[in-house]
Amino acid sequence: MPSPPDRAARSPKRIFAAITLACLLLGAGFVAWAAVRDSGTAAKTSRPSARAPGEPASGSGPRLVFQHVVRGPEYAHVAVAGTAGGTARRVTDLVCERIHMIETRGLCLTSGSGLTGPRFTAKVVDDQLRVRHELQLDGILSRARVSLDGRYGAATGFVVGHSYADGGDFSTQTTLIDMESGKRIAELEDFTVTRDGRPVRAADRNFWGVTFTDEGDRFYATMRTGGRTWLIEGSVSSRRARTLHENVECPSLSPDGTRIVYKRRVDEGSVIWRLHVLDLRTMRDSPVAERRMVDDQAEWLDDDTILYGLEGGVWAVRADGGGAPRRFLPDALSPAVIRVPAD
Repeated sequence: MPSPPDRAARSPKRIFAAITLACLLLGAGFVAWAAVRDSGTAAKTSRPSARAPGEPASGSGPRLVFQHVVRGPEYAHVAVAGTAGGTARRVTDLVCERIHMIETRGLCLTSGSGLTGPRFTAKVVDDQLRVRHELQLDGILSRARVSLDGRYGAATGFVVGHSYADGGDFSTQTTLIDMESGKRIAELEDFTVTRDGRPVRAADRNFWGVTFTDEGDRFYATMRTGGRTWLIEGSVSSRRARTLHENVECPSLSPDGTRIVYKRRVDEGSVIWRLHVLDLRTMRDSPVAERRMVDDQAEWLDDDTILYGLEGGVWAVRADGGGAPRRFLPDALSPAVIRVPAD
């Protein structure tokens, strides 16, 4: 992509670069911020917590897996709790900065570095949270998702050095992973994406925020190109996708498969994004009651309740736009709901 001829033309790209840098600080750098915050609260808060070296993610019912962010020797370890919220939790030996799981396996992301720049590790773990495979990926870790059937994982990182990047812009790279073998399948940049039946061939395509359907092979994600973001629907096996709706970031599919919660760009003063819910049958969307800026890929607790990380804790809000946000889990981030399939 050629350089813009003047400052006015460059300003949107600089704004996007600044916003993306803010995302990096909120995402990968948030762990350090939370550690400072927790240094003043950990001593005041008493919470049941026991190290569980065996069967940390197993259980007989639905449960939550998340990053435990109480300052101390167990900081950033993965913890397990019931779906009722509160302070009770079981802290494990696994350390992750992003975690997503289903009942049989999960994907854990941890930061690192390489000779050419930042790198991160995508770790495939089993239901006991034991690491089975590791894959080194370029960039600063951002998002992780596992398909409901356990076949696929998706890991997104912020990267630099793409040929279309100009003026210090950041880019994203989303890698699909075979969760059985731990091998790389493809990058979403390799997929053919169509809009109104015509291929989108722009070099500046960026993808992030994958969420899988219950069919496993099908997924939704965000694509950004030309300064606009789109919800796309795709297939892993066909390596194809199509645009569905504009101004959608970090989608997360509801358990019943009918709605998506996502970040919608609103640019309301200091609030850049607000959580909205999109009905996939009508393509109508509406905001939830959370009016603060949420820079997270939200998770569904159930068909009526949305969970998301904010201000060092996991919050809950109703999906229908009613009620008020409530703190669901203190000192926790990156929530993932492990659902038990119906017999």
